Amino acid sequence: MSADYTQKTIPASGQLPNVKADAQRILDVLQAGGLVLMPSEVGYALVAASAEALERSFAAKQRKPAHSQGVVATLAVQRALHVLPPATFEMIRVLHDDLDSSFGIVAPFDKNAKPLQQLSPATLANVTKPDGTMAVFVGGSTLMHELGRLCDAAGVLLLGSSANVTGSGQKFSIETMNPEILEAADLIVDYGLQRYHVYGGRASTILDLAKMKVVRIGSSYELIRDRMLKFWGVELPPDPEFGK
Repeated sequence: MSADYTQKTIPASGQLPNVKADAQRILDVLQAGGLVLMPSEVGYALVAASAEALERSFAAKQRKPAHSQGVVATLAVQRALHVLPPATFEMIRVLHDDLDSSFGIVAPFDKNAKPLQQLSPATLANVTKPDGTMAVFVGGSTLMHELGRLCDAAGVLLLGSSANVTGSGQKFSIETMNPEILEAADLIVDYGLQRYHVYGGRASTILDLAKMKVVRIGSSYELIRDRMLKFWGVELPPDPEFGK
């Protein structure tokens, strides 16, 4: 990181993370139309809450405008967005809350869901797929939980994707970040190396929970796979790399 980005990085040098204050700062930037580079357990993410910030994210990532975008949400918002049986929502709750898992969920969405009404037609097209599904990531970190609480209270729908130039691999620390991403961000939240770096640069695991299928084998997949079989009898394919 050759350029000096300290003026837009929190916590400042010599200070400790302050989850409540940092989450509020993130929300303030998002509500002002800004783009935030922040940590999640599955790597650093670029998050936005406006069409303009989303466009800047796509430009920094060198991603095609038509590429789909994920939603980052609390379980309450995920329930409002997705159309799934009650038993599947309970499965998601147990995996996320009780078993401390971070993962993405693909499922049919409710086109009349209140959180979607704030999106422009172009942004809505970015976060949904032609087959009537959308991807929602539910994260497990303390910062994600606090930011989610604030976003829900403010009625802000959080849009996010991995903080890397397309094709360059998941980033788990600010020191390994592409310069284009650092330059594009209005706020950089540096909480150091992220938990799932041990998976060799993998992004999050994504499951299609309407069809009980794997969309992407990612970080902590072997834990999710074991729990799905143990508690719900759902057998997912083994990880071709780790064999579990």
